[in-house]
Amino acid sequence: MRWLDAATRAITPWGWALLATVAMGVVLARSLGWTEALVAAVAAAVLVLGAIPWIVGERWARARIGLSAERVPVGTEALALVEVSRPTRAATPRQVDLDIGDEEAVLEIPPLEVGGRVLRSVPLDTSRRGLRSIGPATIMRTDPFGVLERRHRLTETRTLVVHPRVVRLPGGAGGIVRDLDGEAAAERTADDVSFHSLREYAPGDDRRLVHWRSSARHGALLVRQFEPSRRADTLIVLSTDPAEYDGDDFELALSLVGTLGLAAMADRRALRVVESPRTERGPAQPVDSATRERLLDALAVLEPRSGHGIAQAARASRGAAAGSVAWLITGSTVPPRTLRTAANGMPAGVVSVVVRAAVGALPSRARLGDADVVTVGAIEDLSRGMGSAGGTR
Repeated sequence: MRWLDAATRAITPWGWALLATVAMGVVLARSLGWTEALVAAVAAAVLVLGAIPWIVGERWARARIGLSAERVPVGTEALALVEVSRPTRAATPRQVDLDIGDEEAVLEIPPLEVGGRVLRSVPLDTSRRGLRSIGPATIMRTDPFGVLERRHRLTETRTLVVHPRVVRLPGGAGGIVRDLDGEAAAERTADDVSFHSLREYAPGDDRRLVHWRSSARHGALLVRQFEPSRRADTLIVLSTDPAEYDGDDFELALSLVGTLGLAAMADRRALRVVESPRTERGPAQPVDSATRERLLDALAVLEPRSGHGIAQAARASRGAAAGSVAWLITGSTVPPRTLRTAANGMPAGVVSVVVRAAVGALPSRARLGDADVVTVGAIEDLSRGMGSAGGTR
């Protein structure tokens, strides 16, 4: 009975009063013989029936919604673009209503010729990250007496994604290649590009690795051995425990994750981003970081929702990035003891850098055991605090 529901919703309070007049007039005319009541009922019925053609039939207008950009950083200007056209000789509406989240924008439409069109723009709020629902665009069709009204949907809904703000970091900031930073790897390999030394030949060695000139001088076969070239795979661990953040610290933390993640991608490093586990013994929750857009889209809708902080998140992510660098992102309310526990929770050989998001704080860097602790008060401070954080190991 969808048609009945639609018909019921189209009747205004004035329309219900007229229908009541029709019913009462007929009853009074039949029971008491009142001619006046019958006249009133007929007049009310004429008004109701005369209102029907005003809300049915062909569309009075067509519309399309566009966005100046479907994805924008926080604080960047964004516009919703609404194009309204007149397809037929029917009168065009004077206004089009556009839903923007929980609000409604009213767009004034001038008189249009048949086939004419007009473009209207509406500024969108991008002061906070997240998803903004734009649309649908609708018009209200009603009769001159306000008996019936029908909201006609002209467009579908579009979505604006507001990303956290990120900054560009200098090359190499997304990960730490310790072999190139001065710390030689302890292990040796027989197949790589970084020559280390010569050793005596052992049964099973590849004869192609024999250094014949040195062997001739030494009087015994010597083979080349190399240092392994290791790629600085990047792991970013984000605490989503609201107890570890104050004010807008979490928003800054997301900007840090996005900035470090994009830096790793720019350096063509393997990247994995995880957040706090849902349960005490559960695994760290992955954040989609397959591409730049997918990472920023995921951060746009991420909220503090776990009861487990950075220490549990670091422990739950053990083994995710052996032989790489781990960025541990948390808020300003975490005590040093918890930060030390988080840094110590990473596997041996992983370079841990703890980054505290503390909006308004002066940028600083300190040592906490074997880990660097960088305090960032604004996203622009990150590159200044990165100069020594893990760069000299």
